[in-house]
Amino acid sequence: MSMLLGLLSTHPDWLPCLLDSQHEVLRVPDPPQPGGWGIGFYQQGEVLRRLTPLERAAGPLEFRQLAHDVRSLVLVGHVRRASPAAPPSAANTHPFRFREWLFAHVGNLPRFGELAPRLLQNVPEFLTRNVAGETDSELLFHVILAHLNELGGLRHPDVGVDAVCEAVRRGIREADDAVAATGDERPSFALVLTNGNSMAAASRGESLCITQFDRLIDCRDCAQERRDRCGILRSERPDLRAVLVVAGRRPMPARYEVLPEESLIGIKSDATVEAIPLRPSALGLSGF
Repeated sequence: MSMLLGLLSTHPDWLPCLLDSQHEVLRVPDPPQPGGWGIGFYQQGEVLRRLTPLERAAGPLEFRQLAHDVRSLVLVGHVRRASPAAPPSAANTHPFRFREWLFAHVGNLPRFGELAPRLLQNVPEFLTRNVAGETDSELLFHVILAHLNELGGLRHPDVGVDAVCEAVRRGIREADDAVAATGDERPSFALVLTNGNSMAAASRGESLCITQFDRLIDCRDCAQERRDRCGILRSERPDLRAVLVVAGRRPMPARYEVLPEESLIGIKSDATVEAIPLRPSALGLSGF
């Protein structure tokens, strides 16, 4: 089972507790084989990744264990199913990175061998030099980065979430046009893109779920053993907020809302959410 997650909170020390409280959702009981897992996060001013390609998984994967020592405002996680064209390797394992940007993706571009040259012709050379693996996901990442570059977002670390979402929208549209030229239907996908300050998530044909956390509500109901060992939750911090998005075909608890078809959301640094449909006819999220 492939999956991805994107988590953004307003305090790095809250991350372990959030992962722990959602451990059933963020557990992959039967990882794809061959495949691999990866996490990306931001710590002490650095962009860090842990990438583990696997020919065979020894057992379930739990993100609360994979990131047990991470303290970060943002975490991107991914579990990958490898393919013959892109076998297990660190270069093919999500999340992919360019400078401060991290990207994870679920889905496949049909006829990737035919599409790649067409998509690469619009990507600047300084970006194509960063492509290290053989996946369609990494190429889609760089197509989106090319649009972000056109919008000026690669040159500004404090780029607004609106520009990030617009780059995602344009990149998806370009990939769709390339697929349509081969006679195939638009592919299903879910993706997460972040620079550590904000995050964009989008989906079509893949279940992408979202939930929000509020210290005043969620910490009140937190299990006593977690509350006792999490110092930040014992302090009076009413401004603690977090957003978690998860893609993967699995039953989800009632607190999670499924994004409507053709949806794009922007998550700001204060963990507030904007729903932006990929197409004008797509509906927005309720309650945001």
